[in-house]
Amino acid sequence: MIKLSIKDLPPLGKILLLTCIMLGCSIIAIVLWGLFSDGSLVSLKWMQVVQSVFVFILPCIICCYLWTDQPWKWLKLTNWPHAWPIILTILLFVCGIPFINLLSYWNEQLRLPAFMADIEAWMQAAEANAGNLTEQFLQDSNYAGLLFNLFIMAISPALSEEIFFRGTLQPLLGEKHHPHIAIWSTAILFSAIHMQFYGFIPRMLLGAVLGYTVYWSKSLWLGIIGHAVNNGMAVISYFAANRLNYNAQFLDQLGTGTTLWLGIVSGICVGALLYALRRSLTISNASSRNSSGN
Repeated sequence: MIKLSIKDLPPLGKILLLTCIMLGCSIIAIVLWGLFSDGSLVSLKWMQVVQSVFVFILPCIICCYLWTDQPWKWLKLTNWPHAWPIILTILLFVCGIPFINLLSYWNEQLRLPAFMADIEAWMQAAEANAGNLTEQFLQDSNYAGLLFNLFIMAISPALSEEIFFRGTLQPLLGEKHHPHIAIWSTAILFSAIHMQFYGFIPRMLLGAVLGYTVYWSKSLWLGIIGHAVNNGMAVISYFAANRLNYNAQFLDQLGTGTTLWLGIVSGICVGALLYALRRSLTISNASSRNSSGN
């Protein structure tokens, strides 16, 4: 009876239910952190996994079981995309790195009005702290450390954040609004929740691209793959920099300054690959409908 009433909740009611369950699971994560953390860098890394599971994955799965009889299908995890869309998605996020760097550079140039100087100082401090923590996480120069970092910083967040944002929140917002509104609203929230204000614009666009890949493909796996590739490229580039003893900041600046042309070319490639991906998925979806007789 309770499950039946939850099924009939409007999207806002489901979002409120999801929020309440996330808060409860967050408390569990905090308790686990207090019990098992020793303050070391390794425990900080494992805390990222605990946070991913308890704050994002577990609440979404619980809610999906409450409001649908086919939770995995509702999350779009039962439809595995074909090889060509996967290849195009990987190329999209690899080729888009200089363009993302260029957008990040432009975003960093934004300044708040003078009367908001205190807020801007807080934003800069938060950005610096996040950057320092990320660099600490990526200091490993051995292959075991690389695999661990790929799991912690690429695979785990790709699964958890895509299940929450593109798998759960985007469809809920799309129940009452146009799909484009749902995609961009989710992308804004996706960027805001990271609390890295000087990367807000590129992360928002990244979220929108992930949203469209899921919307076009009807599969969450393309979003997970794209997200994992995006994060994984950063992990691998820092590993290579540590291994070969060169400045990893060089890779973050690719597409800006003297390599501005590369950022522009990368942006053109992103547009072309998005077009190719959408066309490929449209043909693939049409073929699937024809083969099923619909």
